[in-house]
Amino acid sequence: MIEGAITGWGYQDEMSLSKQALGLAREPTLADASWEKEFSVLPGAVRRLYPANTTIAREHQARSLILVVTAGWAAFAKTLPNGSRLIVDFALPREIASIEFSGEGGETVTALSDVTAIELIGPVRTCLSRYPQSICEAILLAEARRYSRVAEHLAGVSRRDPVERTAHFLLELACRAHRSATTYPDRFECPLTQAELADALGLSAVHVSRVLKDLRESGLASFRNGVVELHDHAGLIKTAGFDRSYISS
Repeated sequence: MIEGAITGWGYQDEMSLSKQALGLAREPTLADASWEKEFSVLPGAVRRLYPANTTIAREHQARSLILVVTAGWAAFAKTLPNGSRLIVDFALPREIASIEFSGEGGETVTALSDVTAIELIGPVRTCLSRYPQSICEAILLAEARRYSRVAEHLAGVSRRDPVERTAHFLLELACRAHRSATTYPDRFECPLTQAELADALGLSAVHVSRVLKDLRESGLASFRNGVVELHDHAGLIKTAGFDRSYISS
């Protein structure tokens, strides 16, 4: 049944999915339930549930897969020899994340909330010979997008002051959670603890608490009980120097 679903595609079907895959990256609001279905019927696709705080993959353990997140948030983190941690990136619902660990490095991938995902056996470099062009486009676009995010995070940790860094980070999460290429939400659910937020920003938990208080008292944004509220979009964008093209282009 699955084989027939794949080999029976015609030119129009593939073009339609190709537009949908591209639309997922450039106009996230165009994504719908059919996007998930196209991945779930691929040969070897397995649907998994990872309860909150479950380790999906671990540093220094060889593993290669493509994670298509359908619900929940996951974190990719590096742990230093002194025990401190830096969260490098997140995977949010309707995003594709590649896990390519050779056993000599990589990141620890943890479910921050209950995560449901479709797993495709990696490595990514072989996807071009195994999946339809449209699926490969979506995977490669996700890889390029992650590179852009990590570059922005590096710029934030090394060159933005704590307020700018936090404002920029909240705006990025807002764009990704809202899945709109042109608008910002007034609020969105965010399962991060203050400690996880600190690990993502390269700050101490105490410093993050102080920055969030500054943003709240300035009327820009607040983060309480798992919900981020953006009170002043224009002010927050100006404070962060935020350019969403690395997410929306």
